[in-house]
Amino acid sequence: MSTEQTASAAGTILLVDDRPENLQLLRDALVPQGHRILVATSGPAALRVAAGKEPDLILLDIVMPEMDGYETCRRLKGDERTCEIPVVFITARDEKESLLRGFAVGGVDYITKPFAAEEVQARVRTHLENSRLTRAVLRNNAELERQADELRAANLRLQEEIGRRERADERLQLISQQEAARWGIEGFVGRSATIGRILEEIRQLQSADVASILILGESGTGKELIARAIHFGGERAGKPFIPMNCSAIPSELAESSFFGHVRGAFTGADAGRKGCFEMADGGTLFLDEVGEMPLELQAKLLRVLESGVVMPVGSQKEKEVDVHVLAATNADLPTRIAAGSFRKDLYFRL
Repeated sequence: MSTEQTASAAGTILLVDDRPENLQLLRDALVPQGHRILVATSGPAALRVAAGKEPDLILLDIVMPEMDGYETCRRLKGDERTCEIPVVFITARDEKESLLRGFAVGGVDYITKPFAAEEVQARVRTHLENSRLTRAVLRNNAELERQADELRAANLRLQEEIGRRERADERLQLISQQEAARWGIEGFVGRSATIGRILEEIRQLQSADVASILILGESGTGKELIARAIHFGGERAGKPFIPMNCSAIPSELAESSFFGHVRGAFTGADAGRKGCFEMADGGTLFLDEVGEMPLELQAKLLRVLESGVVMPVGSQKEKEVDVHVLAATNADLPTRIAAGSFRKDLYFRL
């Protein structure tokens, strides 16, 4: 065996024998192998040394005064500090009965007197390696058990979260049903042919889920009611309905209100904030008075409608959004297009 291999296989060994000549023979066999040697000359002394020093292996003589090897081994195995240390008996006899008794009290092997250095070295090397492998398995088992505990805890948290989401979905479904009943076309008053045509168009749009719709009409004619009826009667009823009045947003906050901003994007932006497009993701964004939107913002709105992504103010990262846009206005948009205050391409996109 090479010097490197000897060093890697070395361990701390407790020799227990009442006869100095036996201890010396064992030292002579083991010290050249790089092992650290501890010595005890009686059973009680062995118990103290083993508990205090925790050797890797114990070579224990059977025949000793005061306390024999069998009793010493039994007590070692009964102490949680020493119960895992392998014990190899030293005996002058190899009778079957003696060997079986040694194994019964916890011994793992035996060596016989007179000692053969090669045998002692081989048995010690084997049991040290077995001990190392056992400890490695125990460590791995402990780590696996820790990971299993973490997985069980994570699974419990997941189940709790699923439960919370299911309850939230149930509440949202109930609210959606209530909102659908509140804003359904059944609430529209009127029996004229015009109202009939409007209701039929609403029914068609509820099932169409088109990307954008433009609702035109004078103030007070129920444009938002139509928008809500389309949303709450369609497939997006369980998702957000976000109304935005384009004429009521200060120009300096318009872009942030629509597309959001990241922290530090401008003075006073102490925290990031979602814009109305992100808040409406999966649902409907209702842009009331869209004709009052500034031209610069119209261009950015058109880009979102065409690409399905928004860029928060101060960010370099785009975010995908799935939004059904319903726009409404009482303005004469063709006239505004002719005057250059409303984009023609946005008009046709809506």
